[in-house]
Amino acid sequence: MNKKVKTTLNTLVFLLIGVALFLWATSNVGLEDILNDLKHAKLHWILISMFCGILSHLFRALRWNLLLEPMGYKAGSWASFHSVIVGYMVNMAVPRLGEVTRPAMLSKIEDIPFNKLVGTVVVERVVDLIITLLIALSIFFIQFQLIADFATEFFEESTAASLRLYGIIALVGIIGFALLIRFRKRIYKLPIISKFKNFFEGVVDGLKTIFSLKRKGLFIVYSLLIWFMYFLMPLFVFYALDATAHLGPSAGLTVLLFGTAAMIIPVPGGLGTFEVLVPAGLALYGIASAPAETYAILTHAVQVILILAVGIFSVIYFLYKSQRKKRNELAGTD
Repeated sequence: MNKKVKTTLNTLVFLLIGVALFLWATSNVGLEDILNDLKHAKLHWILISMFCGILSHLFRALRWNLLLEPMGYKAGSWASFHSVIVGYMVNMAVPRLGEVTRPAMLSKIEDIPFNKLVGTVVVERVVDLIITLLIALSIFFIQFQLIADFATEFFEESTAASLRLYGIIALVGIIGFALLIRFRKRIYKLPIISKFKNFFEGVVDGLKTIFSLKRKGLFIVYSLLIWFMYFLMPLFVFYALDATAHLGPSAGLTVLLFGTAAMIIPVPGGLGTFEVLVPAGLALYGIASAPAETYAILTHAVQVILILAVGIFSVIYFLYKSQRKKRNELAGTD
């Protein structure tokens, strides 16, 4: 089986999983209730959320340019911005392919070696991973009592059969961990472990690259601004719906974490995973399933519409720059 066929099959499988998750998440929620809530959503908050999304992508493009400086390359801000957008748009169709499309696009219009650009994307992902982990830790400490109360209530409401199931899962986990320790030498030789080792080494190399930046402070500022905009996007959507308008920054952080986890799962566009995980996060704050699902669908739609709308201009920009570059090259050979 060649790589293209394998990628297509993987995409179709995960797409089907996403559709199944979406249908399952919305199966117990009245469609009329969701449509009614969406109909009465406050448009100005949605537009503000979209504006924050555009800013996040712009800051990502500017941060990306900083990673090129130590290698002696320079890219235009708009070229980087539109490459970022096209990368996200491709990811919506084929997960992870956008991480290759983005550097390929910038390489074509800015004459920067493709392999160098791929390396910078890896560095970006390392930084984003670290920030995601910091957000998770922050939520745990800030919302510790809320999480503890939710867990207590959850287990109190669980039936004896459910508790037995959780006990079996825990026992399987313990046995599995013991087997990992027992056969660790053989496990270390497995291909998947080798891939994980290479990934970890890539993370370390990425962190080393950050220390060689010419403008480290600006890199940190852009990184914080990217994630601050990511945080503001779901926060402003809260205010668009009456059922979530009372939620504040803590809930916004939780939704950001759950939404990020949903998008990491290799399902095209986060379909289904977003509609499952985000309402689960909102359940911590007592939001009922129907309004939570409405919020998840609206927030997800905002992200998708934003990428598609701006992506049209990005594709046009790429075609224009490519044709212009080709004409200049032909003129130079005359």
